[in-house]
Amino acid sequence: GITSITIAHRLSTIKTADRIIVLDGGEIVEEGAPDELLANTNGRLHTLMSDQEEKFHRMYNDQVLDMLAAAVPRSSMNPSALSALSFSVSDLKNVKLDADQQRRAWARSSLGVHKKLGRSYSVKSTDQKKLAMPVMSRKRSLRADYQYTATNTIDMETSKSDVDEGERFKNPTTMRSLVTLIKRYRSGFSFLIGAIPVTIIRSLFILLICFEVADMLEIFVLDDSELGDRLFKVVIAYISLIIVKTIFESIGRLLVSRYGNGFCAYLRLELFRSSLRHGASFFDEECHSPGRLTHKVINETSSLNKILTSKMDVLIPAVVCSLAAIVVSAWINWKLTLICGFQFPAYIIVRIVQIKQGAKRTRQMIEEEKRAANLSSVVLTNMSTIKAYGLQSHFMGVFEQTLLPLARAMKWQSLINAFVFACHHSFTYILISLALLAGLHMSRAGEINIFDFIRVVLLTQFGSNYCSLLVSSVADISKAKAAGESILETMRERPREMDNLSEEGLRPKLQGSVKMSCVEFRYPSRPIVPVLQKLSMAIKAGGSAAIVGPSGSGKSSIFALLQRMYTATSGEVMLDNINVRSINPQYLRRVVVSVGQEPTLFSFTIRENIAFGLLESEATKERIEKAAKVANIHDFIVSLPNGYDTEVGEFGAQLSGGQKQRIAIARAIIREPAVLLLDEATAALDSQSEKAVQMALERASKLCTCIHIAHRLSTIRNVDKIYVLVDGEIKEEGSHSELLQQKGLYYEMSQSS
Repeated sequence: GITSITIAHRLSTIKTADRIIVLDGGEIVEEGAPDELLANTNGRLHTLMSDQEEKFHRMYNDQVLDMLAAAVPRSSMNPSALSALSFSVSDLKNVKLDADQQRRAWARSSLGVHKKLGRSYSVKSTDQKKLAMPVMSRKRSLRADYQYTATNTIDMETSKSDVDEGERFKNPTTMRSLVTLIKRYRSGFSFLIGAIPVTIIRSLFILLICFEVADMLEIFVLDDSELGDRLFKVVIAYISLIIVKTIFESIGRLLVSRYGNGFCAYLRLELFRSSLRHGASFFDEECHSPGRLTHKVINETSSLNKILTSKMDVLIPAVVCSLAAIVVSAWINWKLTLICGFQFPAYIIVRIVQIKQGAKRTRQMIEEEKRAANLSSVVLTNMSTIKAYGLQSHFMGVFEQTLLPLARAMKWQSLINAFVFACHHSFTYILISLALLAGLHMSRAGEINIFDFIRVVLLTQFGSNYCSLLVSSVADISKAKAAGESILETMRERPREMDNLSEEGLRPKLQGSVKMSCVEFRYPSRPIVPVLQKLSMAIKAGGSAAIVGPSGSGKSSIFALLQRMYTATSGEVMLDNINVRSINPQYLRRVVVSVGQEPTLFSFTIRENIAFGLLESEATKERIEKAAKVANIHDFIVSLPNGYDTEVGEFGAQLSGGQKQRIAIARAIIREPAVLLLDEATAALDSQSEKAVQMALERASKLCTCIHIAHRLSTIRNVDKIYVLVDGEIKEEGSHSELLQQKGLYYEMSQSS
């Protein structure tokens, strides 16, 4: 009862369809029922089906010949008779070959189990069932932590922290981390040293303006003969103060902005560099997910930039003006200053309460912002999948639930800020009233004149206003301190296994021999699940090998160890008898290059994608075109209007799968690698693209050592050695013909493929 539309490369899977549409170049070239299209011997579907059956037919012929060769001595065989042998696919299916039925059943069931579990999980025994339980069976909640996995699937798993959620924000932040970061940015000290005294001087002009305002009021009680001359002098002084203040303010803000923006750029660069230094295990952790690291690089550095630019123009004048106002007011009349200045300790007490409460809430808000940023990153990255399943409303609800803790934290922070703001204005109005009463009694007693009274009130009010600005900035200061701790923690975190940006290590001229001895490996994020167990293999320089086995058996993990994306738990991984731990990581990945099933292209031109990672002097036109010719993509590129300068679009969206794959192969070949790793390079391609890519791979294999990961066994028949990997252990090894003769796991896989 369900309408089914299938896109297929393996045409044998769509023979039961009601209707088949054949596309070529974006146009429908054939359409009809399967029997009708296959009956047309000149049709496109018949041609494609014949090509695939011929390949299947040829593979089975080779298997039968290998088995005959094993059963009958070569000297007694008639070469002409062997060459005349011909079998149809249906005939081969009816051939009954002696094999161990139990082994066959075990191999097929094992393959099925691993396909269901997926490549990220493996089951070794029933005792480890709970340890290797698939994530889908674990309990989830709307507040689950989200991670973007290498298989481009959304993994919603509740992360159970060892630390209680409430204890995470127990310790208040300090300014020590922020001061440490400022000390690290030494190149901007000149701007900071220049900005601080200029800002202090600018602040003092504000106090002088208070005196000028009082002088203007004093003028109006003078005689008419003195009024004009005195008023002119006061106005000139007042305008001069404003001009000088404007000059100092412009210089101060310029210096502060230069320092703050430079400091922000420095932190972003250092955070980015620090992230690149770590190995792959660093990014497997939930706290180092792409969304959280992006939040740290962009949002948290912006918080520090805000404090060191816009807020510095407030904080320094606030401190200077508050202290200077108290000192000058006390010099004029200390009794009235005591009354008017009572608001300062009141503000300080309230500020201390705000700092203690605000620090805890601010750190909590930052953590919740990271969760929301991580979730939005995952959703936007997988938007096509979400739209395909109509999950927009679902993830709107999930995102809304994720924002609830952030909203609660912001609500409490807002209540605290509102209380402080209300207290400040209440104290201000009450103290002004008390100051008027005290001033009246002191004036009648002759202790102060009206103009000094105005000066004291204006000075203390200016000081209290700046003190209130200081109090209102507490939330931003708390956020900046928490961001400073988070940033410094990331910058201080040392690479656990290797420094990917280190210049240390050997840079030998490698021939390409590969050897793994008793290698055991467990992913740091899943230390209880063994991935590779006592694995040993040896591949000669310039040779070729293939690794086959069910999903989740550890094939891709071997490639990761060869490139030292991860470090083996025990055992040795060697190139030319040199342990990969001794080789410089950057150099190692330059000579050991991988091409995956889904190649990643950057939104650059074709030329830039092929030459990506090479020095400008190395990326010559001749070298790029030579690599493209080996990858069988040169003719296609030159046929484009812009040739090698054609933009490939986001993730290579303007190219087909086969074209992207061949460009990725060219990018690998141009590096002249000693070892080329091919991870299912033709698995997702149609027959026509597969032929083109296979030709490119055959050319590339003549230039270096090639190691394949394959599920299509027809693509690896000609390699020197094949390793059959199950549950992280090598069960069989040998050439294609040798493994078929053994009638073991490889034979069973070839039968079921």
